[in-house]
Amino acid sequence: MPPARDNPKRPRRIVDPRAELAALREIGKALSGAWDLDTTLHKITETTANVMRMDSCSIYLVDKAQRALILKASTGLSPAAINIGRLQMGEGITGSAAESGKPAAARDAVNDPRFMYVPGTEEQKFKSLLAVPLISQGNILGAMNVQTETFHEFKKPEIELLSLIGELAAGALERARLHDNLQRQIAELSTLARVSQTLTAPMYLDEMLNVIV
Repeated sequence: MPPARDNPKRPRRIVDPRAELAALREIGKALSGAWDLDTTLHKITETTANVMRMDSCSIYLVDKAQRALILKASTGLSPAAINIGRLQMGEGITGSAAESGKPAAARDAVNDPRFMYVPGTEEQKFKSLLAVPLISQGNILGAMNVQTETFHEFKKPEIELLSLIGELAAGALERARLHDNLQRQIAELSTLARVSQTLTAPMYLDEMLNVIV
């Protein structure tokens, strides 16, 4: 039986340097306008899938409390799996990329010994997978992957391009986390200020407790 081939009707995937440079410009442009974490995650997956002409792009971030990689955003997997789907560090092709700090690719992902199906993602329709780590200032933030619905041999230019995108994405995600933390601290300080004003103002006990709660 002859090996499955890419669908000839699919758009040609990025292979030349000019296309790669244009793709990186698109990624940079998309990320420059994103500040909060959710928006940044969505921008990364959406733009990466578009510029690389992949059928899916997903991001898993490290959750230190759960000691796992949690699916935080995806263009092709089931929306119901967001914040639920998980891999252990080193588990699956994506977890392997995160643990090793190096890209991991598989033309026939399901039959790759590293493959691990993530329940609820509905990723059965995808054939090939390429994953790269997300590293910022030496810290592993997680990993991102792209997938195709037809068998695809990931070439060196595509692997290098996704690796470069991963570097840009890691910096943007770190910035977004700092932004979210700052906004949370501002909200907490604002609440403390209100509580302080309440405690120094004449008020019935029930009203005071309601404000504090």
